[in-house]
Amino acid sequence: MKEIKPETKSEDKLFKAIQSAIGAYPNGIIGTQTMSDIAIRLQADCFPVTLKLYGHPTIIANDIIPFSPEEPLKAYANSLSGSFSFNKAPCSILVSSGRTIGESACHSFFNKPESVLYRTADYIGIKRCKYASELPMGAKWAVGGMGLLDNYDPAAEGFTGAYADVLRKTNHTVLGEKGGKLYMIYFANMTAEQINKELREKKICDRAILLDGGHVAAINGAESFAKVNTYQIQYYALQAK
Repeated sequence: MKEIKPETKSEDKLFKAIQSAIGAYPNGIIGTQTMSDIAIRLQADCFPVTLKLYGHPTIIANDIIPFSPEEPLKAYANSLSGSFSFNKAPCSILVSSGRTIGESACHSFFNKPESVLYRTADYIGIKRCKYASELPMGAKWAVGGMGLLDNYDPAAEGFTGAYADVLRKTNHTVLGEKGGKLYMIYFANMTAEQINKELREKKICDRAILLDGGHVAAINGAESFAKVNTYQIQYYALQAK
């Protein structure tokens, strides 16, 4: 998208006022974030949609289906590699269509919780928990990971010592929420701290979790720039609805 930049002080005032009103980053430049936030406010019928938000391939969805795939990500349209897995199975909390697939947090074995984004019939929430059984009754889906934004505290979730490699500079995927929409984002070559700062400063999401990264990070969006590492099989994934 070609960004629209103001040519006068009055236009700059207008653009920033629009952005502030809809919760976008008020930089005075009308681009993909401003337009997508407007679309959300207007309840436009365009989701899921694949965009670049500040250079990051992003799928914005009405809802998601978390699952444990048996094929590479290229087999699933509008999808993102998910959270942690081990021995070809999820090892983070994963609930899909009300069914628990991953029962415990990735570091529950040494008594540490993880941040879990979840959806009930009428609410999207986030909660730190060690087991899926701690989630609110009637959760339609739940996705565990490392907390970002207000939940950013790696040590509290066991991402220290040998497990601090999750924080390193590499490719990462993120699941976030804003305005009732789900954001599936691919961040290339960034640390967890850099990602957290980007999400907060640019007002990309209100709540978010860091998923697995490194060689398993992948996205399969509708546009060519959002088809990254799609031949990867990672045994925890998300598909947009």
